[in-house]
Amino acid sequence: MTSQIYRRRLPHIYVDGAAYFLTFRLAPSQDSHLEPEERQLVVEHIGRMQPGRALAFVVMPDHVHVLYQSVTGEDLIKALQALKGASAHALAHTGTRRAPIWQVETFDRVIRNESDLLETWRYIEANPVRRALVESAEDFRWSSAWGRTAER
Repeated sequence: MTSQIYRRRLPHIYVDGAAYFLTFRLAPSQDSHLEPEERQLVVEHIGRMQPGRALAFVVMPDHVHVLYQSVTGEDLIKALQALKGASAHALAHTGTRRAPIWQVETFDRVIRNESDLLETWRYIEANPVRRALVESAEDFRWSSAWGRTAER
């Protein structure tokens, strides 16, 4: 297993083929939260992440959490740039936002084991409940929890 460390403001440790807890926020220049239609655009871009895949996610009004399973040989920096860049481009084309959309820095943490994975998954999906946006995680439309109950 290979690993790489790189630093911006936060240190970033990348382990080949690992799962990651990723968080990024709206840029300070964005004076309003993401509207429902904007959150849906971000959800669609999360679904296109590759070559790895999103295991769990939530698009909150002001930030995004993704539990991402990378693949061997993947450049996580490029996957994040693709997600943030494509979603920012789509959001800018709605006509209501101007660049920069997202903060440059992304918080990322390597998932260490299965219990960490499950705990992080629950944390991500419970975020709208903790913020009192919904009573049940399954009721938040911009979350992987909603995807499990899409037969509504």
